[in-house]
Amino acid sequence: MRNMFFIMPVLICLYEICSLILPLKISLWSKVLASIILLAGLLKIFMYRRTSSGFDMTELPYYANVLVSVIFNFIIVALFILLVKDIAFIILRIILRFKFPSHYASLAVLILALCSTLYGTYEGMRVPDVNTHEVKIAGLAKEFDGMRIAMLVDIHASNLNNREFVQAIVNKTNALNPDLILMPGDFVDGQVKTRYADVEPLKTLRAKYGVYASTGNHEYYFDFTGWMRQLKEFGINFLENEHVIIESGDAKLIIAGVPDQTGGNHNTELAVKNIPENVPVILMDHRPEAARENAKYNISLQLSGHTHGGQMPGVYELVRRANGGYVRGWYDVKGMKLFVSPGTSQWTGFQLRLFDPSEITLLILKSE
Repeated sequence: MRNMFFIMPVLICLYEICSLILPLKISLWSKVLASIILLAGLLKIFMYRRTSSGFDMTELPYYANVLVSVIFNFIIVALFILLVKDIAFIILRIILRFKFPSHYASLAVLILALCSTLYGTYEGMRVPDVNTHEVKIAGLAKEFDGMRIAMLVDIHASNLNNREFVQAIVNKTNALNPDLILMPGDFVDGQVKTRYADVEPLKTLRAKYGVYASTGNHEYYFDFTGWMRQLKEFGINFLENEHVIIESGDAKLIIAGVPDQTGGNHNTELAVKNIPENVPVILMDHRPEAARENAKYNISLQLSGHTHGGQMPGVYELVRRANGGYVRGWYDVKGMKLFVSPGTSQWTGFQLRLFDPSEITLLILKSE
């Protein structure tokens, strides 16, 4: 399995060289140069694979990281377009006995893939817009009707999603004047000593009832203990198989959180243990895949991220299969409402969003 992680990207590049570059009517040296550039995109995979031994791809110089990201994004986008092209070629050749000029087909794929990559990379790196959703909660006390909850997830602070980027997210969020801020994981990609400045703006988040969070899988990849200590110092309250009760007069609302499964201690039953009866529960669970299990515990609303909304056509289906069928937006799971955010930002391992914009989510609670 480990070897396949290295072999598959190389095979994909070889396929693209044969199907995309070789048919083009350009000089041999141009084809060699194009092939080298394509293969250079694989540096992103090989360098990220070395993070466990101390090399962190996110610490490359900013513009070098952007360049490698664009090439790698092109490889992924071109792969799906080429598969469609080649399947169409097979159908035309075998069934209709028609052979379309391969040069023009490859040129069309090149232009479409390049334009899609540049647009998708821009979308993956820009500061997200605010998207507002009203959600009806059964049993919600009138004191909480209209409550404004800002949801930030999958920020992935890095030298691409840097301090300026994170500060812009914080400014937009605070401008919403939220009553509560919930953050279900994946704060950062990198070590505390190198990413501190990029994450620091989060300490200026403000909400009437506070800022609460649960861990994502990426928290466990980079100095989990160090980041938990630092984020808590920034005023972010982590709920790890536990809950808090938000009160307004005699009215109550429960906010619960579970750690990501990567930590090996995901326990929804413990998170909602001894909660008051007939009080609505909002659960933060980074991954949406446990929604059916979580619904057994009378959760009113589950908030998740992790999927990044699928990122692009083609990849969407792979993400859906890996996350219990949940990718983006609203779902009804055995009577429990599930909202899967497309993410506030994007992991730098695949910094692309094609027809799948990120968002700062504003939830407006309504009594049902």
